Amino acid sequence: MTKTHYEILGVLPNASADEIRVAYRMRVREVHPDSSVGKSADASQRMAEISKAWEVLQDPVLRAQYDRLLIVGSPVAETRYEPPVFIERGTFPWRMVGSLTGIGIAVVLLINILSDPATPSGPDGLISGGSCVVIDANQLANEVPCDQQHYGVTRTLVGFDMTCPTDTEPYRDRQGMGIACVDPA
Repeated sequence: MTKTHYEILGVLPNASADEIRVAYRMRVREVHPDSSVGKSADASQRMAEISKAWEVLQDPVLRAQYDRLLIVGSPVAETRYEPPVFIERGTFPWRMVGSLTGIGIAVVLLINILSDPATPSGPDGLISGGSCVVIDANQLANEVPCDQQHYGVTRTLVGFDMTCPTDTEPYRDRQGMGIACVDPA
């Protein structure tokens, strides 16, 4: 007849978790291959039995299931007891992602509705197509707001090695970014 897990560890079925832990450690020390007693031929078999008993009795859920099997009294169930393995396939949290996406879109729309319309900013000093410019004494193009008096509007900014279209006037950019091709006003 096979021994119960309680008999393998040498504790009573009503033993506390601390008593089971202490008994497990004592049995492992006795049977461990590094100890003098552990050199016997069946040491690995006993070590496996002790480990299996500890695995079941240290977990309250597995211990309760094991105790129910002992009450039934089926020796086959005792020897073949395997803790249940619960495998649950992971699922992608579509609802959460959809909810967060919807909330994010709603927040962006609400902020857009409640905010003031964007006002065009003044000149940033970088000439680009559509910038209003004045020409200074050094024949350099400087960007100015278009509502002020200005010499003309930049059609495009080209590199120093390129030429402007024939119907525009070339002026060097004040910041040295290239040649501003200006349509005079």
